[in-house]
This record gives sequence, C-alpha cells and structure tokens, in this order.
Amino acid sequence: MHYLCVYPIYVHTRYSQNESEKNGMSRVLFGLLAACLLLTGCVKQQILDRINLFIVSAFDESTKNQIEITLAVPKFQSGKPGSVSTELFSKVGHTSLGIRELMSMQLDRPLNPGKLSVVLYGKDMAANGLAKELDVFLRNAFFSRRMYLAVVDGSAKKLLEENFSSKEEKGMFLYNLLDTTTRKGLLPSQNLHEFEYSLIGKGMDPFLPLLKLQNGQVMISGTALFKNDKYVVSLNEKQSRLMKLLLTNMNHGTIEVKLDDESYLAVENIGSKVSYRINPDPKSPNVMINLVLNAKIRDAREVRLPKQELQRIKDSLENDLHTTGLDLIKLFKKEGIDPLGLGDFVRSKTRNWNEEEWKKVYPTMNVGLYVKVNLTETGIKK
Repeated sequence: MHYLCVYPIYVHTRYSQNESEKNGMSRVLFGLLAACLLLTGCVKQQILDRINLFIVSAFDESTKNQIEITLAVPKFQSGKPGSVSTELFSKVGHTSLGIRELMSMQLDRPLNPGKLSVVLYGKDMAANGLAKELDVFLRNAFFSRRMYLAVVDGSAKKLLEENFSSKEEKGMFLYNLLDTTTRKGLLPSQNLHEFEYSLIGKGMDPFLPLLKLQNGQVMISGTALFKNDKYVVSLNEKQSRLMKLLLTNMNHGTIEVKLDDESYLAVENIGSKVSYRINPDPKSPNVMINLVLNAKIRDAREVRLPKQELQRIKDSLENDLHTTGLDLIKLFKKEGIDPLGLGDFVRSKTRNWNEEEWKKVYPTMNVGLYVKVNLTETGIKK
C-alpha cells in the first residue's frame, strides 16, 4: 500500500535592519510555517485498479422484509483512457451494512463508497418508507450530504440493468442528469441534506425527482411526493414545473400555452417571483399565494399573432396557471401532504403554533392563488 507523506519545511531567512523589512519577512515566515503545519500528515493513496469505486446505488424491496441493493461499479480498461464499462453487483439482505459485508466477501477488491453521488429507490420501497435506509447515510460522515436521491417508477435494479448510456458510465450519466435539471431549475429536486431538512422539519413534507425508463432511455418524468418518509403520489412534468414556480423565485424555464385554435406556443420565464401572505383566523387561517411571472414568447411556430392578441395569450396563461395551481393545492390537502411548506410559513407568523392542530386545519383551510403574467412579444411574427 502506498502512502503520500508531507513533512514540514524549515525556512531560514535573513533579516535586515530595516524595521519594515523585518515585519514583512516575519509575516512571510509565519505564513509558510502555518501552511506547512496544515499540510503535515500522511494521506492514504487510493489506486482505481485496486478498489471498487461506485457512484450510484439502487435500493429495492425484496421478499420477507428484506431489501436488495445493486451497485454499478465502473470498469476502466488499461491502455484505453476513454473506455469505461459498468459492472453490476447485487445482494439481498436485512440491512444495507450487512449486504455490503456480503458483497465484500465475493469481491477481489474492497468496496469504496467515497464517490457515491446518486441513490435510487424503487417505487415499492419508497412507498414503505425510507427513514431506515436514510439513517445509514445520515449517521456516517463519510457520505456527502449533497448526494442526489431519486425514486424510480418501477424497479431501481432494472433501471441500472438497461444500457441507457453507451458513451458515459451509468453513475456519471445519472448524476449529470439530476445535477443539470437541478441547476437549471426545470423541476423541483432535493439532495440528501434538503430531504432530511424537509423530513424532520415541522409543517413541510419532502419530495424527490421521479425517474422512468422509456424506450431504453432514462428520463425525469415528474416528482414523487412523500408523507413523512413514505411515497404517496406523483406529479407529472407540467405539475412539477408549476410546483417549482410556487416554491421559489426563478429566472429560467419554458411553459407551453395552448390557444383556442388548438395551436401551441412556448413562453420563456425570464423572472418569476412567489410570495405567501397569511390572514390569521382563530378557526381557519387563510393563506394567499402570489405568483408574478415575467415571460417572453420564444416559439410561436406556424402561429401569426398580431400585437393585440398578447392580452388574450396573457389571460389564457394566467387562467391555466391558476387552475393547475389550485388543483395542485387541492391534491396536496387531499393527500395530507405539504410539499410547499405552508405549515412552516404559518408557524413562522403565528404564536403558539401547534403541529397537531395544524394537521387538523390544513385539509379544510382556504388557500388562494393569485397569478399575474407580464408578457412581451419577442419572437412573434407580424
């Protein structure tokens, strides 16, 4: 086993009689010594050819209260820098740590989860609760709190078995897919830290991106919503985009608008703002959600729209967002979930807020939605 050791460097300096030079050299000497002290130590070297380093792992429900874990381990071919394949290892057991031990007993190289960046959960397992499995990651500082979590519409193992990425290792493909979607803000997404915060926080519930196999390709098909740690219902892509607008301010994303003549045009979000207001009431507090969307028409294919038609398009978009938004809120209250964190907002504005009382009030409380669209005519044919 190879080690990389860094030792202190002793620096000898010559001081002049000039006081300013003395002070300057003293600062340099102090900085060098401090850097040497911080670098002192031995760092264990890891060689890729001698370990099994995996980026993605999949969890599925198995029989007799057992779970199945699948790891996708990249295989690098010597002499071919750009050539990489994926080898899957799968085991069934009662605990994730026990399964890792079983896997280690059949591998010629030790498992190293230091680069674990994506964790997938099959839909059945997510429906039965993720708290126990998440606890393993949360208790171990070895795992990054920024790793991405996702629910698979079906079996997570079967997703990894598909050849959906021929040019890129499967783990890196899934990581880049989730990371790109998150950074662009196309759909709501949560990493391990954010999921834990929503799970243990009061007046809110977590959610995760929902992955699906379609024609041999992996795609993000929507959002999986949770009640505590259990998956209960999912949103499609359109609903997920609107939920993102109701959660946070955004300055990107595209919304399709259906016109009366059955044609479509694309509207680009150039800056949306959302805010909540509360009207306290002892029996049933009212919450108003205000959404202001600044947008430009970017794609009006085969549609000729004179300038006077902008108001009609604006009204159509406002009505669509308003109707879809109210349907979303109705769904949340029906399922007894609060992914928007309305309970947390009310808690921050209400003295002596009680979580149990809130859960009783929430399904019947009045939640309003006001939508304002400011539309410009960029891209319209005249």
